[in-house]
Amino acid sequence: MDERTRLQGGLPDLELSRQDAREVVRKMLALSPRRPFPPNRRQRLPAEDETSCYDEAFQKAELRLAETQERTRRERQLADIQWLSLENHPPGRRLVMVLNDERLHHWGLYDLLVTLSRQVAPDDPIAAVNLAVLALAVAERLDPKVYGQERVADFRTFALAALGDARRHAGDLAGARLAFSQARINLEMGTGDLLEEATLLSSLVNLLCDLGEYKKAGESLERASTLYRRLGDSSLEGVSLHRPEEGLTGEIRKRDIKLG
Repeated sequence: MDERTRLQGGLPDLELSRQDAREVVRKMLALSPRRPFPPNRRQRLPAEDETSCYDEAFQKAELRLAETQERTRRERQLADIQWLSLENHPPGRRLVMVLNDERLHHWGLYDLLVTLSRQVAPDDPIAAVNLAVLALAVAERLDPKVYGQERVADFRTFALAALGDARRHAGDLAGARLAFSQARINLEMGTGDLLEEATLLSSLVNLLCDLGEYKKAGESLERASTLYRRLGDSSLEGVSLHRPEEGLTGEIRKRDIKLG
């Protein structure tokens, strides 16, 4: 999974929806020797019939995966074109366009806006705030029938996290705290992916440091590090937390990756 998708909660190229995954598991369990057949079926299916059922289930899953990957590619290409039309308008007009044009309500544009917000936040926090607001507007209008209700909640989570980080850079710490609180609520409504929780926590640490809440910052950093290690990800290896009285800023530091 590339960095852009991993950090912004993008449409998973290598992940089935819960519905598809449950369908595969259901079919596999239906064939389990530990599960008895109905009374009128006293014998197990021939081995070749079992293999055929397994093949059908996995072929369906592979087809669904291929369709998801193709939709991801198309939406990213469309987003690049649409952004060329949006970026020359003032922020207020952009928002009106996003709110009212259904052609802009897709994952690709959401993903691009979140990525741009995070990229410009350190140098132009006001622009980052406007981009994150647009991303959230798109996320709130995504069709649950297309993306899944839980995945849409994940998208709102990362749009709100980007908004919180942009507000932090702009000096609006109260607004940043509110955005992160809303992100946490949406995370609980989402897929429950541990990587998504770890990413949100790692983004929250800087805000807690700026607020002087170093104990909570340390707890969040420890939890995020634990989750990353469980997932086999070394993203937070080498991160340390320093209090200002130690002669350093409250910002977390990493050798190669800057969080927030």
